[in-house]
Amino acid sequence: MRIIAAIFAILIPITMPEKSSTAGTLSSNQDQKPLFSFAIITDVQYCDCDPVGTRFYRNSLVKLQEAVRSFRIDSPSFVINLGDMIEKDFVSYKPLFRVFDTAGIKIYQVSGNHDFSVEPRFKKRIPPLQSNKEGYYSFAYGKFRFIILNGNEVSTYYSTNKSIIKQAGDYITKLRSEGDVNGMDWNGGMSSRQILWLSNQLNTSSKNDEKVFIMCHFPVYPVNEHNLFNYKDLLTVLEGYNNIIAWFNGHNHAGNYGNFNMIHFVTMKGMVETEESNSFALVEVYKNKIWIKGSGREKSQILAY
Repeated sequence: MRIIAAIFAILIPITMPEKSSTAGTLSSNQDQKPLFSFAIITDVQYCDCDPVGTRFYRNSLVKLQEAVRSFRIDSPSFVINLGDMIEKDFVSYKPLFRVFDTAGIKIYQVSGNHDFSVEPRFKKRIPPLQSNKEGYYSFAYGKFRFIILNGNEVSTYYSTNKSIIKQAGDYITKLRSEGDVNGMDWNGGMSSRQILWLSNQLNTSSKNDEKVFIMCHFPVYPVNEHNLFNYKDLLTVLEGYNNIIAWFNGHNHAGNYGNFNMIHFVTMKGMVETEESNSFALVEVYKNKIWIKGSGREKSQILAY
């Protein structure tokens, strides 16, 4: 039944009204009220820089202000930033946090690859690492668990540690030799320690009857040039659980969607893209579905779980 419901939800038009309940299988009116909501932004990539191609870095500050104004109206329980707040330079964070301070809403940070495009002495001081130096953590909201992952651990840019840089280089060489499309130096991977931590989080959530949302800057599904180096290892872990609702990520500015093991893999579109069009979303969580209400370039969709 879960498979049928999920497939139906993916296909259902967003404008389709809720059916009235005349049979026991249909939801009651109470079921149609959201339990809570949270907002998502990603790939703001602000800097006081001239545009390059389709990326208008300087314009992202105004777009973020627009998103925050919308959040103040919608009053989500919290906001999740999926990473890449800046394009480069540590000073780029300051105006962004002036905007965040006006939101009056708790903001959870996910680290992205561009967040580390700062001088080496600032890498441990970037905002996404300030609440947790490892960059991965979790929190509960009612009977829902939010797991925040750090997909930058094994990369050429995350650390000045030569062994980590070599490990990332070996990953890239291996992926390219095997014909994988994600062997790019702007991608990253997760350590075995973090993957074990994720498994423990999922085990605990399952025992506690918690539904799970996973947040990461990088995608793991479908196959894409933006995927984590070791995305296959992550999928092997995830397929052992039936309480995961969705994996949300950024990194691929074009956006994407896939469904694996009845988990929704949602790639949010990058705010930095285009001169004027914005991109952010409000996610309403119901008892049996999530309603992603997109703004600007981000599309709206209803996904059952």
